[in-house]
Amino acid sequence: MRRLGTLAAVIVGVGVAVVVLAACGDGTMSTASTTTSTTRSVTSTTEPSLTIGIICSTPADAANSLVTAWTAGDQAAAARCATAGVVTDLFRTSGRSERWTMQSCGGPDSGVPVCRYTSSGGSLQLTIEGSEAFGWKVTKLVTG
Repeated sequence: MRRLGTLAAVIVGVGVAVVVLAACGDGTMSTASTTTSTTRSVTSTTEPSLTIGIICSTPADAANSLVTAWTAGDQAAAARCATAGVVTDLFRTSGRSERWTMQSCGGPDSGVPVCRYTSSGGSLQLTIEGSEAFGWKVTKLVTG
C-alpha cells in the first residue's frame, strides 16, 4: 500500500509541475530554428581561355577554319581559331574572289607548325600555336 501512496504522490507532483510551467508561459508553444551556412572559396589557376566544343583540335583545323571564314567574309567565325591581330590583318583584304588551296601544314617544329596556302593571286603562311588539350590558334600571318 505504501507503493500506491508514493505513486499517487509522484503523479500529483508531476501534475503540479505541469500546471506551474504552463502558468509561467503565455500559453503558446514556440520552436526555435537554427540556420547554418557554409561559404567555400575556390581558387583556380589561369589557363588559356577556350570554349569547350568549338576549339580547333588540330593545326590544320585552325588554318582551314580561318581561311574558310575569311573567304566567306565571316570575321566572328575566323576569330574562333585565330588571334584578334591575325583576324584583323587578314580581313583588311577580301578573300572572296580567290580559291585558296592548302599546300602543306607542318614544319621543323611540330609544336609550332606553319600551314601554307596558295591561290592564283598570292599566298598565305599561317603559324599555328597550341595543343590538343587547349586547342590550336593561328598566331601569325604572312601574305605574299
